[in-house]
Amino acid sequence: MNGSLGSLARGGSRRAFPGQLHPTGVVLLVEDDQLVANALRLLLVRAEYEVHVAADVQEALPAFDAQPVDVVVTDLLMPGATGLDLLREIEQRDPQMPVIIVTADHSVQAAAAAVREHAFDYLTKPVKRERLLDTVERAVKARRQTQIQQHEQERLREEHRQLSIRHQRTAMLLSVLYNRAAEGIIVVDPEGRVVDVSESFVNLVDKPLYSLLDTDLREWFEPSPTGGDVQDLVIQMVSDSDAETHWRGEVTVRAGDRQIPARMSLSLCESPEDEDHGPTRYVIGLVYFERSHEEVSQRLQRADRLATVGLLAGSAAHEIKNELGPLLGYLTMMETSGADPVETGMIGIMRDSVRRIHEHVEEILEPLRPRVRTRGAVVLRESVEDILKLLRRAGRLRRMKVEVEQLGDDDIVVHADKDEVHQISLNLISNAIDALGDGGGGDRGNVRISMRRAGDYGVLRVEDDGEGIAEELRSRVFEPFFTTKGSAGTGLGLAVVHDIVRSLRGRVVLDCPEEGGTIVTVALPRYRG
Repeated sequence: MNGSLGSLARGGSRRAFPGQLHPTGVVLLVEDDQLVANALRLLLVRAEYEVHVAADVQEALPAFDAQPVDVVVTDLLMPGATGLDLLREIEQRDPQMPVIIVTADHSVQAAAAAVREHAFDYLTKPVKRERLLDTVERAVKARRQTQIQQHEQERLREEHRQLSIRHQRTAMLLSVLYNRAAEGIIVVDPEGRVVDVSESFVNLVDKPLYSLLDTDLREWFEPSPTGGDVQDLVIQMVSDSDAETHWRGEVTVRAGDRQIPARMSLSLCESPEDEDHGPTRYVIGLVYFERSHEEVSQRLQRADRLATVGLLAGSAAHEIKNELGPLLGYLTMMETSGADPVETGMIGIMRDSVRRIHEHVEEILEPLRPRVRTRGAVVLRESVEDILKLLRRAGRLRRMKVEVEQLGDDDIVVHADKDEVHQISLNLISNAIDALGDGGGGDRGNVRISMRRAGDYGVLRVEDDGEGIAEELRSRVFEPFFTTKGSAGTGLGLAVVHDIVRSLRGRVVLDCPEEGGTIVTVALPRYRG
């Protein structure tokens, strides 16, 4: 019996859901006196209760098991076992079941015993009809309210269980994504200090996790060319309510002796409030990096060399044409006049023309020849003047003013390969010229080139009077093949500049003032030889 009653109490679904219950209530009446039992049953039935009658405890317990019950009304003194015995049995199976004791015993001891056993109420015989009905009605209401609460608690427990399972799965999934994502993930506090990083970022910088925690963000990132110092960006994002909550741009990751180009996105996040702390703000950074960067870098530079060859070819073709005219004229004179070419000096003149033609062809072929980078002392001003000479011969400096300024009397010498500085200067100055447009047939505007020292760096700054670059496009100008020139551009210039500058452990920053124009500033390490 205990086993079946225990399973009913544990399963108990028929008592747990109010929607399946009798509309008025179900009463289990336990009375050994047949006449009293019939009278009480008739009274309750007329009040629209469903009534089940048992003569003693032995009959009551199976009846209690057989159907849902809202209230038990039992006599106190019965053959075999008492109403208190029944109360104890029922309480073991369903502690919330209301039990009403009805007895002819008017003693205080009997009432006290009923209270000790948690009876819902204690009525003495003869019971008034109104008193009995009122007590049963209160018991049914209490039972129904208890069932509703139990059902709600059961529902909440099930929801909590399902949420707990979901949170565990989500946490496990997030842990896998966090540590196995190809992108590096970094969590930063409002002061720009590292709180946590993913395994991919640990592998990227090749440092143990403990050496990354609680360090400044700027220890691992060079300033962004379009956003400046990354740690300052984080601090502004957290502290300034008017600042953007998202940022994306180009960065350089410091990984020991390597400098790894990457794209980074920053997002402001806020943890929920708890009992001990208010909401906490963090910045989550995603670092996108290309492991095959060296190969990509070489392809970019080869493509840029081809673009340079195009410019050289146009300039050299003009010069070759100029040299071929006199050369052909002298050859014609030699054939028709019969003059001695040695005496007239024609041989020397033609030899000089052929030599210059050879030099022009060499200029075209030189960028295409594979070579090993030899980094040493490179004078910034000489590189800039060579580029301006080339552009002037190609006719690209017409109808514009080009200003060149060097702050200080001594040459600014940087540690680089001459061709690398040549490519940087050519791309920056060419972009500035293109930004001026055609000027509508009139004056196209100004290009200002300045060079200066800044600590351990030599700085090249190129500024133009063009329209500038739209703010939404500035974060993309260093992406390969992204161009604002339409079909007239290849999208390689700034990407190559950015790539070379990073390989030299330098810095490049792009700025567009409100008054218009574009400024690109390149800082290269000074030569210390």
